[in-house]
Amino acid sequence: MSKTELPPGPRGRFLTGHLREFADTRLEFMTDCARTHGDISTFRIATIRIFLVNHPDLIERVLVTDARRYIKHFGARMYKPVLGNGLVTSEGDFWLRQRRLAQPAFARARLNTYGGQMVELTVRHLRQWQPGQQRNVMAEMSTLTSAIALKTLFGLEATAEREAYTDALREAFSLLSAPLRRVLRWPRWVPTPHNRRLNQAIRRLDELVLGFIDQGRRRAEPGTDLLSTLLHAQDEDGSRMTNAQLRDEAMTLYLAGHETTALTLGWTWYVLAQHPHIEERLVAEWRQVLDGRPPTIEDLPRLRYTEQVVMEAMRLYPPVYLIGREALEETDLGGYRVKRGTTIFLSQWVTHRDPRYFEDPLTFKPERWEPERARLIPKYAYFPFGGGPRICIGNHFAMMEAVLLLATIGQQYRFQLLPDPPVILWPLVTLVPMYGIPVHLERRAGARPYEEVPASFCHSV
Repeated sequence: MSKTELPPGPRGRFLTGHLREFADTRLEFMTDCARTHGDISTFRIATIRIFLVNHPDLIERVLVTDARRYIKHFGARMYKPVLGNGLVTSEGDFWLRQRRLAQPAFARARLNTYGGQMVELTVRHLRQWQPGQQRNVMAEMSTLTSAIALKTLFGLEATAEREAYTDALREAFSLLSAPLRRVLRWPRWVPTPHNRRLNQAIRRLDELVLGFIDQGRRRAEPGTDLLSTLLHAQDEDGSRMTNAQLRDEAMTLYLAGHETTALTLGWTWYVLAQHPHIEERLVAEWRQVLDGRPPTIEDLPRLRYTEQVVMEAMRLYPPVYLIGREALEETDLGGYRVKRGTTIFLSQWVTHRDPRYFEDPLTFKPERWEPERARLIPKYAYFPFGGGPRICIGNHFAMMEAVLLLATIGQQYRFQLLPDPPVILWPLVTLVPMYGIPVHLERRAGARPYEEVPASFCHSV
């Protein structure tokens, strides 16, 4: 069936394998594995055998062709205490039903109704800024996209509710991520200080989200938020989601709709600050298309270079830098035998920077996404949203939000990077900067403050 039992890979330690390298230098370690050992390499995290796959055809095989032969890997299951049985963590027929129920909430026609809310909340956020201030642009993008996610997902406006929810979610994920560096992990039922804090954060999250659901159920008429759509979604047999299912999907959609978009924007500002000639071309597009006003949904087809900039930023700094799958049955992949239970890693960080598929891969070149050139890039050499039946359900929402926010903010401000603290890559669940991205705010030359734009504009888009 296969030419050898295992693919090639680096030599590991007897008990822990490559746990230390994966925990401490994850991006460099995976890149070195792929470049040194080929399209399929192997390493071990304690007792877990990993196959790292780095070829577009093989990535497509795992995500698309043989998708039914795999489930989410151990890393995704670690977050079930928060995400429950939502779209990210559920499997099989249950996942398919949930996806079918949630899909109408992400239809393009419905997503377009959120564009105006995205722009309006961004304009409000910018009114807190002043030229000359120092800000952490990643934290600013996180605050903004959190407000947008909670408005579009739950219909929430109250700052106190937003902060309570985001604080509890941040603490829960931080506590869930901590055991990844340990070989021995205590079960959640063991009352360690770590587990007590985790369980308290999860209880607080449950109280808040179930409260949002209860408010939604008591409305006389459905709201325009995504939760209202899910509340009224019916399956083919007439059944609807239970409160527990709604809770799990709300957690999942908030995380997907907030964290990854904030990171996309933060990393985009980071690379733009280092490439003024690309920023100048962006500004020229905004002047031509928008002439100083905030963008609308109707402007998106003409903001082509803005979209290319976002795509290229996600190539170099993919918010989701690693996808994992676990084999449900023995299979063959690239000539190697994949035993049942083997974990497969597909790394956007590694593949997006492979010189075989991207010329000058470490250079920021948005023009590589011009249609004629993009067609030359192999399918699944670029997969920031995953692929196949489990492609991110909010991918169009995320791209729309990133383009609208980039144009809204970029017409008003440019960012000058500050040297301290340094920007250090920190691959956790997503790819974050360890100390944020500190910047100096500079008013864009010739910018007309949005306060001078008629207030009715933001409500009419």
